[in-house]
Amino acid sequence: MKRLVLSVILFGMVGAVLSCSKGGLKEMLGPREQFQKAMAYYDNEDFLKSQAEFQKVVYGFPGQPFVDSAQFYLSMSYYQIESYPEAIGEFKRLLQAYPTSALADDAQYYVGMSHFNESPGFTKDQTETYAAIDEFGVFLDRFPSSSYAGDVQARLDILYDKLARKLFKSGQLYLKLNDFEPALIYFEQVRDNYPETEWARLALYYTGEAQLKLGRKSDALETFQNFVTAFPDHKLSKKAREQIEKLSPAQAGG
Repeated sequence: MKRLVLSVILFGMVGAVLSCSKGGLKEMLGPREQFQKAMAYYDNEDFLKSQAEFQKVVYGFPGQPFVDSAQFYLSMSYYQIESYPEAIGEFKRLLQAYPTSALADDAQYYVGMSHFNESPGFTKDQTETYAAIDEFGVFLDRFPSSSYAGDVQARLDILYDKLARKLFKSGQLYLKLNDFEPALIYFEQVRDNYPETEWARLALYYTGEAQLKLGRKSDALETFQNFVTAFPDHKLSKKAREQIEKLSPAQAGG
């Protein structure tokens, strides 16, 4: 009886092998063919399938010279569907495993861009904004001559503007609440940390307003004079000059 059961099992295994040999078992692709298959899915914007196929290249053929490309497009497959945390992890894996890859600057750029795309409006928590600034800073340090450098600097300007706006709006709120000392602190932070932004110019003017409310007339006068000197054509320069005239009538003609 045992021999009969064993024979049945063996017969079934042989049948399964024969069935597979007739087309039931998919043929294993070589590394280049597997990469091309994955790229075909990527080019057709079928990013979920391209993820699976690129993973086969990365984990199945680690010694191939184009594995860094497979790793990059695996990362991009996540990026394209806005799965930014996963994309960041995959891009960083490329940077760690293949630091001299020709795609290293692309990978670092897209790490920054992933955080940039996750950066919320200025009223919300800015953790992702700071992360984007850090990653773009790493990019400029490592790849200053990259073709992405100009775009990275433009993105940084956007991020700095957002942080400056958040600080300025906080200062402006305290000013409206007649809580002038905190307002001065926020305006100072804007001026010190983001001097190239429009918010820094506004912060300088409203510093004078806060000083005036606190009765610090000489400080306010100096602030308004500095504002007019630095930004003579600004939209608030007229108001600054009016304040100067009020605080120092002798300068009315100046």
